[in-house]
Amino acid sequence: MDELQHRRALSVGDSAASAAVNPASNNDKRPSQGERLMDTSLDLLLVMAYGDGVVKGIMCSRDNLQPLLELLQRLHQPQHVLKAMKTLEHLTHDPSVLAAVKDSGAITQLVPFLSRQTEAVMGQDVVLQALGALYNICKFNKKVHLEVAATAGIIPHLCRFANELSSSYQAPAAANSANSSGNALAPAVGDPLADPAVLQAQAAVEARRTAVRALVLPMLLGMVHTSSSTRAKLWASNGLDLFLTLMANEDAQMQVGIMRTLDLWLAEDHTRVENRLCQREAVSQLVEVYSRLCRAAANTRSAVMPQTMPQMLDTLKLMLGR
Repeated sequence: MDELQHRRALSVGDSAASAAVNPASNNDKRPSQGERLMDTSLDLLLVMAYGDGVVKGIMCSRDNLQPLLELLQRLHQPQHVLKAMKTLEHLTHDPSVLAAVKDSGAITQLVPFLSRQTEAVMGQDVVLQALGALYNICKFNKKVHLEVAATAGIIPHLCRFANELSSSYQAPAAANSANSSGNALAPAVGDPLADPAVLQAQAAVEARRTAVRALVLPMLLGMVHTSSSTRAKLWASNGLDLFLTLMANEDAQMQVGIMRTLDLWLAEDHTRVENRLCQREAVSQLVEVYSRLCRAAANTRSAVMPQTMPQMLDTLKLMLGR
């Protein structure tokens, strides 16, 4: 019964796609019959994606998953794309179907949804759902699936997200510096900083930063653990410089992860990585990171800092010995 319902939903969705992606020529702003049918079909698929393992297994069979991926490529309405993407993203939370999702070619079809063009047309939510689905797939088998994602061109997108993350760290620091100069005044009446719309936009930016940080950085670090060709792609996107910049602003646990990744990269591509790390700018960045850790270790009562400092020092010793 579940399989029959799913195939009917896909069949109806495929039939509705032609009407939904090619709206009628009339100027009526009300949803057309095809759009209403598409909404209903996608709502049904999304509900089924929250079903048990049997339902998800049926949805992720080749005969059923491939039409869903094809439908995702054909949709043009942002609300339709978002529902279809949410369906796929939720399916990737079940480890039992991830191999089937990967074998269907989902990685290659999802990567283009991370582009700036897609975000401009479809909105941020579609991009974050695609990112979440890719993260879940790659987390299942990091070395193999990250390699596929790198081949599909995901690295420049991930580096763009990470650069935005780095910029978002620097903007508040600049604002705080301006406020501490002694010339800052309390927000005046009508100040845009006190506008609810501005505050809402800032909240959206913070939500994006949190989501991107949790998904993008682990994927970027994992790329170093794959193949030499993937590391070359990461190098071409200034991945090593990006790691050094991010390390200055991340928490202690993430700093340990970045340092260990740099150590592995140094071991795998010694000459090129060593030459970059020995440049004055890189040395200054590393010295600043360790100086901050030392100051924090002296001032903090947290149990995390005493644990991370020896790990950072041990990793540094390994790197200096290579």
